[in-house]
This record gives sequence, structure tokens and C-alpha cells, in this order.
Amino acid sequence: MYMKRKLFGVILVWTLGLGISFFWNVQSTLSHREALIFQSARTLFEQMVITRQWNSSYNGVYVKVTDGVHPNIYLKDPQRDLRFNGIFLTKINPSYMTRLVSEQTHKKLGVQFHVTGLNPLRPENRPDTWEKAALESFAKDDLMETGEFVEDEQGEYFRYIKGLAADASCLECHKERGTRLDEVFGGISVKLFNLPDTRLTPVVTGHLIIWAAGLCMILIAGLKLIKAYRTIYDQSVLDGLTQIPNRRYFNERLALEVKRNQRTNTPFSVIMADIDNFKSYNDSYGHAKGDQVLIEVAKAIDGVLCRPLDFCARYGGEEFVVILPDTDEAGAGHIAQLIIDRVRALDIDHHHSDAGRRITLSLGIACRTGVKDDMGLIHEADVALYLAKSNGKNRYELFTGD
Repeated sequence: MYMKRKLFGVILVWTLGLGISFFWNVQSTLSHREALIFQSARTLFEQMVITRQWNSSYNGVYVKVTDGVHPNIYLKDPQRDLRFNGIFLTKINPSYMTRLVSEQTHKKLGVQFHVTGLNPLRPENRPDTWEKAALESFAKDDLMETGEFVEDEQGEYFRYIKGLAADASCLECHKERGTRLDEVFGGISVKLFNLPDTRLTPVVTGHLIIWAAGLCMILIAGLKLIKAYRTIYDQSVLDGLTQIPNRRYFNERLALEVKRNQRTNTPFSVIMADIDNFKSYNDSYGHAKGDQVLIEVAKAIDGVLCRPLDFCARYGGEEFVVILPDTDEAGAGHIAQLIIDRVRALDIDHHHSDAGRRITLSLGIACRTGVKDDMGLIHEADVALYLAKSNGKNRYELFTGD
């Protein structure tokens, strides 16, 4: 009898423990249902934004014209339609691609996207009453997203919308309407159908399985897309050897920072740096060690820069360039000296250098307020660099215009 009571007690405790665990999980699932669906909508929105950015990075993509895909009459592009080997191709811009993807996701996943705006080019993109109210609120305050559950004849679904800020690719189509860069001109709404059931059995069983399966699909698809985008992005903007930005991306970044400087009208500095006697180093120590020097020097320069807008890139060969927004001559000189000291601290032997038998840098600084000619600023920094080379290397000089 005693052992039976003990056994009964163990069963009771085990059952009670499982019951508490079951109750907690059910309550937790119910309480987190709304947050989970909201986050799912946000994630799908971000996935669509990444897809649109991928499309925009190629200035649109060409697809075969079919019964379901027609030329976009709202895309004003002389090369919108092409014929290649008898195949009729048309360019798909980000907005049109969103509509096509929405048709597929609505059929297969119960997810519907809608690109909309208060003044859309395409009539199909006109907002409904809820979307219009959301877009108007985005224009009035800092709130940029909203969502809610809806119950109608279709059943229960969740709708979500987040604002879109105009980038360069958007301006190509919307510039005639006065749309400005970074202006919130519209948004993408997401409708999630087939929402998880709130009954206990589906919540405990089917809902968790479906959620896990859906999450896995989103993660797999998202990671692949992000990985592909990151690979493409890295190949286009990073120097293959030093893994810092390359000259092409530097030119883009410089133009962007110059435009910002024209608005702020603050001091703007550029530093050109060159490894002293690098050709003789390569000739004496070999190109493999020369490549390692480039890598170490790039890390040293990048390690000096602390502010978010400070930027360095490999300009070519053994030359590097640094952008310092909101930095006057004194600040640029301070950064230049830190770079010189950091490279000198690498303590890399260079017995064929006439600047101290170690790897050293010469730097040229150009500084202006209200920059109008970005290439002119680069030229001035290059002139100052030549002066630093002429004055003994392992130093920096400031362009004075004399």
C-alpha cells in the first residue's frame, strides 16, 4: 500500500508537472500569437524589400513576355522591350516585380503584397481606405508601420503596412511628380491569410508544426537570398585582396558624401596615402609578402577610423584614400598622424626604403567647406601627397593651394 501511494504520488507530480508545462505553453502561445504574426508580416516585408533592392541593383531585370507578364506601360525606358533570338523580353522594375511575386505567394503561401501610395502611377496601386489612412499617418509622424487583425467574409486575416522611402531607382519613375530622395512616397502592405488557429489542439499540435515549417522555409529562402545579395554586393564594392572598399565604391561614396556636405556646408577632408618605396619592396621581398603588406596596411588605416561616416578604400596599387566628413584641417592632420603611427607600429622590415628601413606611409590632405568638385578635391589631396613624398616621405602634407 505504501509503495502504491508513492507510485501514485510520482504519477501525480509528473502529471501535474506536465499539466503546468502544457498550460504555460498554451498560454504563452496564445499571448504571443499576435506578436508572432506581426513579426512574420514584418519579415515578409523585409524579404520583399531585399528582393526589390536586388532588382534595383541591376536597374531592372528582363523576363520573357507571357500571358501573365506584359510590358509595363508605366516604365518610361527606351530599352524596356527587347527581342533576342526571336524571344520577346521586357524589363521588370521593382514595383512591377512586387505585383508578380504577390500573385504567386498569394496562390501558394496565402501571402499577398500590395505596393501602394497616395499618388500612384498605376491605378491598381491605389490604396484602400485602411492603407490610405496609414500612409497619411506616416507623413505626419515618425510611425512607419502598423498592422491589425481583420474578420470578414473571407475569415480572419492580418494586414500590415510599412512606409517606403524613395531611393535613386524610385526617382526615375516618380521624378515627374516631384518625389524627393528619402521622401516617404508610399508603402508595401502585406496580408497574411491562413492564420494559426486559436483552438487548443491546433495551437499545441498543428500550429507549432506549421509555424516551424513556415519558419524553416522563410529562413532557408531568406538566408539564400541574403547570401546571394551579400556575395554580389561584396564582389562589387570590396577589394579582393584587402577586403576594404574598392575604388568603384569609393567614387560612389564620395559623390554621396559630397552631396551631403553641400547641404551641411561643413568642413570636408580627404586623405590620400601611398606606401613608400613599395615597388622596391615587391622586387626585394616578393609579391606574396607585398600582398600581405597591403592587407596589414589596409587594416591599420581602417582601424584608426572610429566614426560611422569615416571611410577608407583602396584607391589602386599601393594607394589608399580616406574620407572624413565634418572634419577640418586639424582633425584630418590628427587622423593622418594616427595612421602614420599605426603603420609604423606594424614594424615591417623594408631595408630598401629611404624613409626609415620600415614600411611607412606618405599622406596628402585636402580640406574644403561646401565641396562642389569631388574630383578636384582628390586632385588636391594627390598634390599634397606628392609634396609629402618630395619632403622625405613618412609624413603628411596639407594642400594649401600655393
